[in-house]
Amino acid sequence: MKTRTFEVPVDQMIDFAGIIDEHNLNNTIQGANDDDEIVIEVHYEPDDRDGVFELIELLDPEDDDD
Repeated sequence: MKTRTFEVPVDQMIDFAGIIDEHNLNNTIQGANDDDEIVIEVHYEPDDRDGVFELIELLDPEDDDD
């Protein structure tokens, strides 16, 4: 099982939690960082990485104009 740590701004928590639920990803809330972001560890199998990629895209969307 792999683990990835995310620092999630409070205003994106609902969307982040929705993706976790949709993909049935195991997770652990670790606390908050100095920027008041919620630190979450997501545990996943390689087959579940699409959900993890969705979380990454939510937090760091790429500019489609590139």
